[in-house]
Amino acid sequence: MPSPLSAIDRDVLTVANLVRTSRALTRQELASRTGMSRNTISTLIASAIETGLLVPDGSAPSTGGRAPQTWRFHHEAGLIMVAGVHSSALHLAVTDLAGHALCQRMVDWPIMRGPEETLDEVARQMREMAENVQASSSRPLEVWGAGVSLPGPIDQSTGRPTAPPIMPGWDRFDVRGHLDNRLGVPVAVDNDVNTMLLGYATTLPDQRLRCPRDILYLQIGTGIGAGIMSAGHVHRGADGAAGDIGHVRVTDADSVVCRCGRTGCLEAVAGGWSLLRDARRAAAEGLSPHLATRLEDTGTLTLEDIVSGVLAGDTECLTLMVRSATAVGDALAMLVSFFNPSQVILAGALPQGCPMFLDVARRIVSERALILATAGLQVTAAASGPEDERRGAALLTVNALFNAATRD
Repeated sequence: MPSPLSAIDRDVLTVANLVRTSRALTRQELASRTGMSRNTISTLIASAIETGLLVPDGSAPSTGGRAPQTWRFHHEAGLIMVAGVHSSALHLAVTDLAGHALCQRMVDWPIMRGPEETLDEVARQMREMAENVQASSSRPLEVWGAGVSLPGPIDQSTGRPTAPPIMPGWDRFDVRGHLDNRLGVPVAVDNDVNTMLLGYATTLPDQRLRCPRDILYLQIGTGIGAGIMSAGHVHRGADGAAGDIGHVRVTDADSVVCRCGRTGCLEAVAGGWSLLRDARRAAAEGLSPHLATRLEDTGTLTLEDIVSGVLAGDTECLTLMVRSATAVGDALAMLVSFFNPSQVILAGALPQGCPMFLDVARRIVSERALILATAGLQVTAAASGPEDERRGAALLTVNALFNAATRD
């Protein structure tokens, strides 16, 4: 599909993209980055302002003499449609070009319904939300593109899921092409935890201040996955499978059967689906008054019910939480020794809702990872995994648009 940037001069886009990514904010910085003269840069900045890509943003600190003018990317200039497709729900939003939500909703939807039906629903919801935002705006707003995150490995060259363990019928399905045809805008697709990581990284301070950029981001939800950022870049691996740690073997017990069909997987010990399976059993057998009450009141159990049980001192909930935190800590210790990140971010109901989960995971990492790898390591809970995912999917889309438009 045609990009909204396709008619804009490449040099103008290059300057706008350097400002957008905070790699250069003044004329001098832009000239140094591009090798162009200051007069040429001034002309390109004027064109970027005229096309709506940049706006003035005050002045940088003076190093002597007049303070240099700075600019920022005009993230209010367009819209991005975002969808996080999860095992039992769709998280949908329309955002500005920086991933700030202008409209969002969650729709109960099992991924087992398959790709065509699911993506048709995603497209319908996206169009409706975008039209609502456009109708309520005081100025014209163009939809630049759409970003979609999926719970499985993604082939970056095609946007197709590749052998996803929990997405029957989705293997090699043309997600990007299917949505391109229904939405009429460029579509970017990635793994859900990669988009969360990308979104989290945007909340860190200015990249030019040499902030930590070697990060592990773990999502512990129904399943378990990791996003890997190395030197400020998301590492996806040769085939898009980097970070799919939920199906690494962590126990030799053949009785621990994973939903992928194998035995001993991390998810089968520490993932939400296995914890909820055992929580339902504990409620039915009278081992947990808290879980039994929640199941009777609502007809179902969630990870949030386990969290509330932990906080209330329910023994069975505590046991389930410690089991998950211990297995995650073991896996993390290996990853920390191998990758040596400066930050580990844990997202999901358990790490975000239970301080004890973080305490257990931190202790195990400290005891079992290399001393040098843990010397300056920070292990913290995410502020909001869904918000990170939304911002990340929007940024993924805008990155793809600029990369395609400025590519030689």
